[in-house]
Amino acid sequence: MITLSAQGIRALWEPGVGHLPELVIDGAPVLYAAPWRDEAGIQTDPAIAPVERRLGGTFACCPFGGDDVDGGPIHGQAANGPWTVARAAPSALTARCALSRGRMEARIVLRDDHPVLYQTHVLDLSAPATFAHHPMLHLAGDGHIATAPLRAVHSIGGQDDGTVRPLWSRDARSEDDWMPTPTGPRNWRDYPGPEGEDFLALVTHARTGLSWTAVQRRAEGDTILFLKRAEQLPLTCLWMSNGGRDYAPWNGRYRRVLGVEDAICAGADGFAAALSGNSRFKGEGIPQHLPPGRHVIPHAIVRLAGCHLVRDVTPDAGLRIMTDDGPISVPFATEHFA
Repeated sequence: MITLSAQGIRALWEPGVGHLPELVIDGAPVLYAAPWRDEAGIQTDPAIAPVERRLGGTFACCPFGGDDVDGGPIHGQAANGPWTVARAAPSALTARCALSRGRMEARIVLRDDHPVLYQTHVLDLSAPATFAHHPMLHLAGDGHIATAPLRAVHSIGGQDDGTVRPLWSRDARSEDDWMPTPTGPRNWRDYPGPEGEDFLALVTHARTGLSWTAVQRRAEGDTILFLKRAEQLPLTCLWMSNGGRDYAPWNGRYRRVLGVEDAICAGADGFAAALSGNSRFKGEGIPQHLPPGRHVIPHAIVRLAGCHLVRDVTPDAGLRIMTDDGPISVPFATEHFA
């Protein structure tokens, strides 16, 4: 493990798979790591992909999800294989890895008294690819998901095949806060809700500019904010995992976890669907993959003390966050998204 720290913030990064399994801001754990990371039986099981054996915190996916084009591991080599550290300082890290379709460089930066994990991923692609961030939160109690304005919400989880228990009606589309379930409509913004396992894809309304998702964690007494550029990552994929997987290594014990996965992809429709553009998102008019060439993709995770219903986020000598309780100012390096 490599430890990164600055005043008020600390993180761990694992070069064997490129995961960042621990992020602590102002003494509070932010990201969630799987409970089996220290279990020998899971760690030596070759049937379980490294990304699931070492599942922790946040990591980069390229491609996102299953690879039904090149036959690589789920979420790509970046999430499963070793990275080479190019630079490691007390509060910053640069590392590189090979991809099936090019290479990736990760730049992670912490700053004194900034409650922010700054990440930039530079992709040099020899062929088209999908990409996503994969941060995971644990909610000890109830939570609420606020977002920048959305065009649509899609449910694209699996059917109840005995291995997972879905939460939503399959292949539904909504333009408001309610999604159909087998027992009637439910507000998708309230989490965790019933026990189960499912996946929603949120289509960002804005074509360009800063976009955001904010998750209230009421038991933890905080709000976790995720920032992206809409033109680069037009989807936010919500992985809702609440005891709905009964097979190893999950075994029904992965509960109250929410993945907030900013992405350019076809959701869970697959890599091939994203490359062809022939997925459920075809009618939404958004890109579903990155073209060959260089892509510089900034992202940030911010912790706000207190539970706040976020209404808007704008860069203004830091971040100006409008909430139902009034404006909040947060130290932030606005050049990160320049």
